[in-house]
Amino acid sequence: MNHSSTVLRGAGIAALSVTAALAMVPSAAAESRTGNRGHEVCRGVTVEKGAPVISKASVLVKAPVSAIWRLHTDIDAWSGWIPEITPASKNTPGPLRPGSTFSWSPQNMKVTSTVTAVLPQVCTAWAAPVNGIDGVHLFTFKPVRGGVLVTTEESWSGAPVEADVPGSQASLDAGLRDWVNRIKDTAESRANCP
Repeated sequence: MNHSSTVLRGAGIAALSVTAALAMVPSAAAESRTGNRGHEVCRGVTVEKGAPVISKASVLVKAPVSAIWRLHTDIDAWSGWIPEITPASKNTPGPLRPGSTFSWSPQNMKVTSTVTAVLPQVCTAWAAPVNGIDGVHLFTFKPVRGGVLVTTEESWSGAPVEADVPGSQASLDAGLRDWVNRIKDTAESRANCP
């Protein structure tokens, strides 16, 4: 396996780190929504629309949005349900906010992500540059009938991505699907525990 393939495979796991969310809250509706061409938006932050690779995944989670939010933003506890990115830890104390940073290690790569937007229980966005790949990642959390629609969207740009767009796309697609499905499985199993 060449270096680009290793970087892209690792970056697929890196897709697990970047975040954003939507909710049906009146004050949040103007700040978090789906933008042009269906791209998610969090306080004006969206993916890089011209990036060579953009992926999006959604899942219905049957758990309270508050529980999903806690799971999603408790970075220090990610190892309990996403062991592939261990260690993961917040570098900035307190709740996530613009400028907060956290570190994590997908496939032994050291990544430091910077939060660019947060709207509690609605959305988060952060950047996760790693090995020449610039990632912008959003998660949105939208209460709907029967649960919460969790959506994640991420863009990748940079030389390693341009060297293998199909491979990068496949890696990012798989990473985002895995991330939302792990949120679903973990949140629902915890919601069903007495």
